[in-house]
Amino acid sequence: MKIISLYLFLLGVIAIITFGCHKETSLVNNSHLGEPFLIKVNETKLLIPFVSDKNSSDSILTLSFKKVISDGRCPKSICYLCYGSVASIQVFLTHQKETATISLTILGCGTNDDYCYQPKDTLGYRICLLKLDPYPAGNTPINPSNYTATLKVSKL
Repeated sequence: MKIISLYLFLLGVIAIITFGCHKETSLVNNSHLGEPFLIKVNETKLLIPFVSDKNSSDSILTLSFKKVISDGRCPKSICYLCYGSVASIQVFLTHQKETATISLTILGCGTNDDYCYQPKDTLGYRICLLKLDPYPAGNTPINPSNYTATLKVSKL
């Protein structure tokens, strides 16, 4: 009986260590408000404030990158003809049981990763699309699942 109890105890300890490590690894998918972060198509990020006061209205914001609506950015090889070169994505936000679906737009031929062309304000936050990768290289279409956006979300 003592051997069976010992085995069950060790099995329990291994399970706790395994599940505990799994939870810690999942925290890597979180980002902080006010800092740029990368997000892939169909990925969801939890955005947490740096400092949270129990009396503050700050809480976790959930953001999902749903899809690329359009990508009409000029290929890099002809970036001097960029007039109207833009791409748009759709994101879904949830904050304190409120939700919003918005589209964000970025200019093509841009080289400044810190420039927010068209910020959107919703649910008490400002959302900026800073970069969309990969950038079109020619006539080769981009697989929709290969897109990664660099976003920045700040409290208003």
